[in-house]
Amino acid sequence: MPVTLINAILVDIDPLRAEAGELRIDSNKIVARGKSIRQVNDEVIDVAGAVVLPGMVNGHTHLYSALAVGMPAPPRIPRNFLEILQLVWWRLDRALDAESNETSARIGAIEALRCGTTTLIDHHASPNAIDGSLDQIERGIESVGLRGVLCYETTDRNGRDGRDAGVAENRRYLTKCAARNDGKFAGLVGAHAAFTLEDESLEALEELAEEFQVGVHIHVAEDPCDEAACTRDHQVALIERLHQHWLLKRDSIFAHGTHLSDAAIAQINEIGLTIAHNARSNMNNAVGYSPIGKINSPVMLGTDGIGGDMFAEMKTAWFKSRDGRAGISPADVITMLANSARRASQSLGVTLGKLEPGAAADVVVTDYIPFTPIESSNLVGHLLFSIESRHVRDVMVDGRWAMRDGKVIQIDEAKTRRDALRVSRELWKRLDAIAP
Repeated sequence: MPVTLINAILVDIDPLRAEAGELRIDSNKIVARGKSIRQVNDEVIDVAGAVVLPGMVNGHTHLYSALAVGMPAPPRIPRNFLEILQLVWWRLDRALDAESNETSARIGAIEALRCGTTTLIDHHASPNAIDGSLDQIERGIESVGLRGVLCYETTDRNGRDGRDAGVAENRRYLTKCAARNDGKFAGLVGAHAAFTLEDESLEALEELAEEFQVGVHIHVAEDPCDEAACTRDHQVALIERLHQHWLLKRDSIFAHGTHLSDAAIAQINEIGLTIAHNARSNMNNAVGYSPIGKINSPVMLGTDGIGGDMFAEMKTAWFKSRDGRAGISPADVITMLANSARRASQSLGVTLGKLEPGAAADVVVTDYIPFTPIESSNLVGHLLFSIESRHVRDVMVDGRWAMRDGKVIQIDEAKTRRDALRVSRELWKRLDAIAP
């Protein structure tokens, strides 16, 4: 049955716009927007003057970290970023199995849903459970009702066999996605970072990306160690090495870019690939702040696995840009959120991030009733200083309700959380047995 939302404040982020009106949804698409557009047989939902937004997109995340909350401390305190990887995350990913892969994706998707995030661009790693892992992540996301753009993090740090298995998993999933056109899931070619990949591996990833005509999703210059390793081991600058292996593609995603040189930024700007900015993660890992004020290529927002709350990420990106004197405007931060939706739309073949006829019916109904005037000219102020994920009430994805009145619809949330308790205990036990 078609659904019409009435008495709504319709908020768009691409372009920025706020207006009172109605929104009509039929099947999995938005079909009309305006005044008095409801039809006789519609289900009419009066949102009583609350803000309605398009579903948010998380431009870079690691769902496998969802079960890391409260996990055992590392054997010693990491002294730098590389030790954070070695002592924490590379031990956790080696402890993952098929069940914890799927469970972490399911829990991560629930947390994202509750924040109004409806699409996840995920970057997965489970070196001891690679084959079929992207199907496990997909099942976890799909069970909650969300969309996903997935890849497996290929790396040489677990040997040639591990590298080959990562390439094979990306190939298998890309082949699967090529046969579907429902706009729910898509694949990219996944890579950890240049400093854990040999030239032969980069060549294999480039060939795979070319074969399937997709981009590469890779961490780039998150920490100075990435550039230093390229200079030391390959006698070439990081971006030049990626360029030599044809990974500087317009449809690639470079996560972080925290320590990109001016020359590297110039190359990226010329190509127009997407940078995924993860402000909270950069702060948590003490790696610095991305030079986003110099980047003219699309910059989108991600969480790097710190939950799925894009309202929080957007606010932090703004506050940190002020603290770091990045030279960007409040509207630039909202554009980053819009760029996440544009990039996911490119992979999935549907229009996300818009409340307009023809767009996918990914809709967030809040309980935020503005207590000061709200219009297009001051919308940024409401988004950055008032509307939060706690205001999310109902979420529709692909024309189906995934959450109503704060209750997750498509999955038994209580059972999922009970299962996650058991799975996380088992995961942590395996983690404790893994040496750095």
